Amino acid sequence: MSTATKEKMSVRHLLVVLTGIMITFGCSALCFSTWGLFQPVVAEGLGVETTSFAFYVTVMYLTMTVASPIAGKLLQSMDIRIILTGSALLVGCAFLLMSFSNTIVLFYVAAVMLGLGEISILWLAIPTLINRWFADRAGFFIGLCMAFTGIGGAVWSAVFTALMSSGMDFHAIYRIWAIIALVTSVPFTLFAVRNDPQSCGLNPYGAAVAAANAGKVVKPTGLSASRAMKTPAFYAVCVFAGLINIAILIAMQFPTYTKSLEGAAFDVLVVGGIMTTVMMVGQALFKVILGAVADKNAKGALVFAFCAGVAGILLCWFGVFSEYVMYVGAFIFGGCYATAVVLVPIVVRQSFGSREYSIIYSRVSTVFNLIAAFASMIWAFIGSTFGFSVAFIVAIVMLVLILALGLFVFANAQKYKGEWTE
Repeated sequence: MSTATKEKMSVRHLLVVLTGIMITFGCSALCFSTWGLFQPVVAEGLGVETTSFAFYVTVMYLTMTVASPIAGKLLQSMDIRIILTGSALLVGCAFLLMSFSNTIVLFYVAAVMLGLGEISILWLAIPTLINRWFADRAGFFIGLCMAFTGIGGAVWSAVFTALMSSGMDFHAIYRIWAIIALVTSVPFTLFAVRNDPQSCGLNPYGAAVAAANAGKVVKPTGLSASRAMKTPAFYAVCVFAGLINIAILIAMQFPTYTKSLEGAAFDVLVVGGIMTTVMMVGQALFKVILGAVADKNAKGALVFAFCAGVAGILLCWFGVFSEYVMYVGAFIFGGCYATAVVLVPIVVRQSFGSREYSIIYSRVSTVFNLIAAFASMIWAFIGSTFGFSVAFIVAIVMLVLILALGLFVFANAQKYKGEWTE
């Protein structure tokens, strides 16, 4: 009589996680966590307004929006090593182009290259790879990989500050960024990762395997993309993900919020900057925690993130009598900020399965990135026009809607579990 066993963690499984860590630590952190540092320097150097430079971020997000469905199909049908390596080369070449650019137009061209590269590197490839390779603890490993965008951001921000203090021109720093992006990615995307465990004669970590059938592979199950996109849960999860990406970006307004405080007993500029830093540390830590919790109870992770978001906003809103209360609020809000890249892919996987996950998630990502292109402008408009009390109320209302939509997705998706096939 055969006994059921589970696939153990192999070196191949660990190399997939290492690859995820390295591409977020390098390519993604350099792209998403340092552009704000370059903004005043590049704008001054090129003789343009800072808004002209900031527009390149909008171009990048709009490119990711357009490219997301295409990238999802490619990830489903092609060897992921080719896609990831090509994406890393695009990111490296984009930084190289910026290092030779003396006109803002070339920065917009580079933004398109960054968008084409990052849509796979950050948004699609890591959830896809981890879900292929891990039947157990997938949420934890997605959170671990994604945490390195924040960790990398802290490291590269310090490097940027040191290089600028030494008198280095921003063109030279972009060349260094290009080298770092390529060195921390290409060796891993080429040699450390494989498309799926089956191609290595393995099964996903934690997948049940009958001892008598150890030679057979475990195929991913779930709804087809065409079937999933006809369910109410799919449209609900798109709105769910989009609202998350608006709500969390209120954190980027913390420095503007503190600057608006009148009669504060602290240096509002310093406190605003520290709040942003503390929030980034919090979101890096909570990405790992949230992923681990979601493995056991995704609904519980959603409720936790909702509570963290509301508590964080209330502490920042009403804690103006002490900068330390505001720091605590910013840190706690990091637990909500982490939902974007950790909880959303887990909800999609648990709702629709792994069979055509990359295609389904890429459609959700299309909504996600389209909203991200304008989310910061939405908060800036609300804060400057109606004041931050209104902005915080709007954020809390959004969090309530996110919780309601998430609970609906879990309930509705359960109805289609009987239709899951290989």
